[in-house]
Amino acid sequence: MDGKVASSPYAWPCEGPLDASSTALIIIDMQVDFCGEGGYVAQMGYDISLTRAPIEPLRKVLAAARAEGIRVLHTREGHRPSLADLPANKQWRSEQIGAG
Repeated sequence: MDGKVASSPYAWPCEGPLDASSTALIIIDMQVDFCGEGGYVAQMGYDISLTRAPIEPLRKVLAAARAEGIRVLHTREGHRPSLADLPANKQWRSEQIGAG
């Protein structure tokens, strides 16, 4: 890895090389509720091909990051079992599809 990523209009990062010891790849919310058959988004009736579209490109990015020793972090949305921290708008949407 030469520390630069080919991009347009200029190589990234422009300030200096990318270094595995000070770089992390953060993957946000790639979970069943958003991307999977039977998940929340699918139950809402949305076309999950849109939320699944990044999966294959992310697999390539993950493989490259791991090969270079870059730290990988995954986040996910979650709520307390009591749903006390669930915002009212999400509770309402869940109720609309019978999941509330």
